[in-house]
Amino acid sequence: MAETESDSDSDDGHGDRLKVAISGGSMGGLFTALALDDADRAVDVEIFERSTGELRSRGAGIVAQPTILDFLDAHDIANPEELTTTTTTRQYLDREGAVERAYEESMAFTSWDGLYRRLGDAVPDENYHLGRTTISIDGKGTRTDEVDTESSRLTNGGRGERATLRFENGEILRTDLAVVAEGGQSGSREELLPDVKPEYAGYVAWRGVTPEGSVSASVHEQFEDTFTFYEGSEDLVLAYLIPGPDDSTAAGERRLNWVWYDPIERGERRGLMTDIDGRTHDFSVPPGKLRADVEEALLAAAEERLPGVFDDLVRATDDRFVQTIYDLEVPRTTFGRVCLLGDSAFVARPHTAAGTAKAAADGIALADALEASDRIGSALDDWERTRGKAGRRLVAEGRRMGENYMH
Repeated sequence: MAETESDSDSDDGHGDRLKVAISGGSMGGLFTALALDDADRAVDVEIFERSTGELRSRGAGIVAQPTILDFLDAHDIANPEELTTTTTTRQYLDREGAVERAYEESMAFTSWDGLYRRLGDAVPDENYHLGRTTISIDGKGTRTDEVDTESSRLTNGGRGERATLRFENGEILRTDLAVVAEGGQSGSREELLPDVKPEYAGYVAWRGVTPEGSVSASVHEQFEDTFTFYEGSEDLVLAYLIPGPDDSTAAGERRLNWVWYDPIERGERRGLMTDIDGRTHDFSVPPGKLRADVEEALLAAAEERLPGVFDDLVRATDDRFVQTIYDLEVPRTTFGRVCLLGDSAFVARPHTAAGTAKAAADGIALADALEASDRIGSALDDWERTRGKAGRRLVAEGRRMGENYMH
């Protein structure tokens, strides 16, 4: 297709409004769009998502951190109590399945798919563009016929320094600010920082979700109102209840979410990541795509190494999947009129239970920075100082927790 160009403020009579394009329509992109839309600043936001349909979760369960719950409530997106399950106890089992230790701890959980739907429903359809893959991004593009000495002002109508996005279909978009929220496998980040690569942590996470009614009453009882763990000599496995596929939190309609961290040598990992169709994945094999021999080995290992209740839970799950655990840290998050946000910039190990909350905090902080300054450059500098520091701190905490659990 021939290249076509468009400007996010072209002849629309809104030259005093800040135009923001978000590449990536998952959690980070949605939180950011909603935070910007609610800001006390004239902002027009558009999301460009490469998938052609509703995103499918591979994360399943999420610890619902206060940042997430407060955002849902403050933006009238959902009543947090209607979208979360809670526990009052954290417990650790021994190899035989008996409670080894337990203590009081209040936790809230939700599901990736339920949270994604609620956030997505709050964004107007006309601002969420499916099937739009960003193949190139430039934060310092200018239109020479429109260079303006006031180009750094938020109210410049987009003149002067701008971001340029090029899409796979040949379209080109120029906008005041581009936010990269493409996740850990961000192609835009690879373009901007080609030397930054994810670092394999030495283990994978087997994962799954199953209806609570698919396990026996005795197994189910072990997970009711508890955040349950087992720490073996080379294993860490945990489980908790999350809302059902229709977001129901009623007993009998919920789902059990489990995660099993398993040390895998780098050479072995490639075999695990080749799916039933012969395709080798870099970071995860989606639900329903594990090869039969991998499934058989997984079930044999569960029987050999896990307490019976966890073995039963793994076996009761139909669509098990696997994810590589890795660390990702960027030296900078801003590039002219482009910024990296969420997992596009920093990926911390899941032990921190803060990936989704971090994406939300990044989006909220970006909106706050743009409100606090009338210059995009200054706003991004302030945002990078705070969120860059937070991202690096979280990655370091994830490494520390992983080394404690898995070594």
